[in-house]
Amino acid sequence: MLTREFPQLKVIPLKGYRISYPKKGTLFIPKILMQVPKIVRSIKNEHRWLDHQLDTHQWDLIISDNRYGLYTTRTKTVFITHQLGIISGFGRMGDGLLRTLLYRWINRFNICWVPDATEKPNIAGKLSHPQCMPNHYAFIGPLSRLNKAKPWADERLLVLLSGPEPQRTILEKKLIDQLSNTEEAVVFVRGLPSSAPLIENRGRIRFENHLDAKALSEMLSTAKAVICRSGYSSVMDLMKLKKRALLIPTPGQTEQVYLARHLGALRWFAVQEQEDLDLKKGIAAALSQTIEFPALDFEAFKKAFANLGIQ
Repeated sequence: MLTREFPQLKVIPLKGYRISYPKKGTLFIPKILMQVPKIVRSIKNEHRWLDHQLDTHQWDLIISDNRYGLYTTRTKTVFITHQLGIISGFGRMGDGLLRTLLYRWINRFNICWVPDATEKPNIAGKLSHPQCMPNHYAFIGPLSRLNKAKPWADERLLVLLSGPEPQRTILEKKLIDQLSNTEEAVVFVRGLPSSAPLIENRGRIRFENHLDAKALSEMLSTAKAVICRSGYSSVMDLMKLKKRALLIPTPGQTEQVYLARHLGALRWFAVQEQEDLDLKKGIAAALSQTIEFPALDFEAFKKAFANLGIQ
């Protein structure tokens, strides 16, 4: 996706954490815990990788999107995350222990950028505003690569899939099954930017594997309602373009579950659990909502960049 959006930029491969996810949401936390040693090794490896790369590249700034090992004393480093109020699934003690471990890495960066508003109302609630914050942090306002665009001729429902397997495919099958007899026009974006096989259009459902930022902005500007995961990037896009939506959190993913419930309680979006998915009711709930999002500054990040003092 990044190489498609920025074809002019040089790309240097760096292995990810390669986390695997379960089919059952109840196994999500145990599955992640079993992979903690592998994750720690990956963090150490990416720190060594960065040190080696700095021998060749004189970078002025490194912005790490939840990559805990990309800190160094050789140049300015920024860690960016909205997940500071850790929800481990093991109560306050478990949350505190995990937060202490992660803050040891985060505090090695020059600053932690939190993409949310400083005061209430904010988007991520206790995820971005825990009682204990990192040593150096700044709220930089919400972020979105999308912009209000000239809408297409007709309004449609828009499905935006995202997230790790196997849950992406599980939800895709459920959505297709329940949308198969819909009278609504639907654009179904599968969230597969790689060369995945296309699905043939079915009835009034049009399938797209991936849309670039321009096409997605146009599609979102037109959508009468959106069906998507409660991932933070998706939520920020929805709020910037002021769209009604039905949020379906990834089962067992505590951050998404909390965020969906938090936003549902604020009556900003309709929410349904994947196991109890009823699209007819969910779409009706989304369409019936009055959009009353708070005024959020999506340009505040520019001040954060200016404060770094990099020319």
